[in-house]
Amino acid sequence: MRGLICREATPDDVHDVLKVRNAIFPPVTPQQWLADPDMTCSIAYLDGEPVGAIPLSLREFQVAPGAIIRTAFENAVGTREDMRSRGIGTAVIKQATEFLAGRCDELMVYRGAERSEGYRFYLKSGHRDLVYLRQMALARPQPREADVAVQGIPELCASQAELLACFEATYGRLGGFPRRHEGYWEHQLRSLIYDVLPQETLFVRHPAQGALRAYALAGRRLPEEKYSHISTMEVAGLTEADIEQALFGLEDVAARRKLAIHALISTEDPLRPILRRLGYEEHVRSTMIMGQPITPRELFGKVCTDPGVLDDFKIDFWAPFGDGTLHEGPNATHEITLEGKDEAIYRLLNRRLDIRAAVRTEWLTLRNGTEEAVERLAIALPYSPWAYHHLDYI
Repeated sequence: MRGLICREATPDDVHDVLKVRNAIFPPVTPQQWLADPDMTCSIAYLDGEPVGAIPLSLREFQVAPGAIIRTAFENAVGTREDMRSRGIGTAVIKQATEFLAGRCDELMVYRGAERSEGYRFYLKSGHRDLVYLRQMALARPQPREADVAVQGIPELCASQAELLACFEATYGRLGGFPRRHEGYWEHQLRSLIYDVLPQETLFVRHPAQGALRAYALAGRRLPEEKYSHISTMEVAGLTEADIEQALFGLEDVAARRKLAIHALISTEDPLRPILRRLGYEEHVRSTMIMGQPITPRELFGKVCTDPGVLDDFKIDFWAPFGDGTLHEGPNATHEITLEGKDEAIYRLLNRRLDIRAAVRTEWLTLRNGTEEAVERLAIALPYSPWAYHHLDYI
């Protein structure tokens, strides 16, 4: 489009960014926007006027235990109403992949509504699904006796070392979430999303006193009269029995308030079988994490668990979105090409592909491939289950 300029926004552009953003989403102030050092933005100008913006939250993201990548999560994406369906959004995303190269490995976004124009926009701009989530709901919680205390954000922030231990016990072997560290919970609960979408935050801890063994972090959106449910944000514990106690405590809170409980859960989440036992009903899948690699070779290097297994391989890829080299071992004597649809290559680069099964069903094909090559690839890039936590939403 003639006259269209896309670039990374600077702090001096904050009023232009918010002119686009606040016309579409609940407004935030320049001070709120600038308070987050991990936020940047790809912005579009047409003849000097801001017409599109994609805010980007820079995050360390765990794709598998020990495999941490740098991501940019898109959020509050918008184009000025009179400029939609003219390719501006796609151009802004393309520009983001260019200025983020070297700083981030992948674009990601939390997305729902698979049949919507919004979802198709992300497909068109190069994103693909990496994990699917479904709502599980307890429509009529019952009073429960449990050894818990119901607290708030100050008590939660004071317990972050114990939270981390519980989280690692439940989710340490999975991926699919921003890397946890002792300050993560406080940082996230003070982020911009809770200015935009205010809530009452509930910290249900088990036991009521003593060392923490499990917790259920939940939120009720405000104003209260508009919302008839509590949403789980994160639930973890040292054992399943401990987790059940925390969930019993949350159910008792919901029962006394006559509220339902909603949880957004992946197929592989350790919480799913516990919720099933407690009577939560599953809905059809409704949400996904979508991704688009920015630098495939660098991403491969970060997610490969054992490069030595591929010491004598040069590994190329071919897909509809492009082609290139993913890996070249120091003693490379054998060159193979991984061939697949965009989804297959994206999932492989996020440890979301069972390589043996993918090759067996031709979801992934190999030029110059052998059974030994497939086996070594599967060892170097083992499949990783993912879980989602609503605490991470942006």
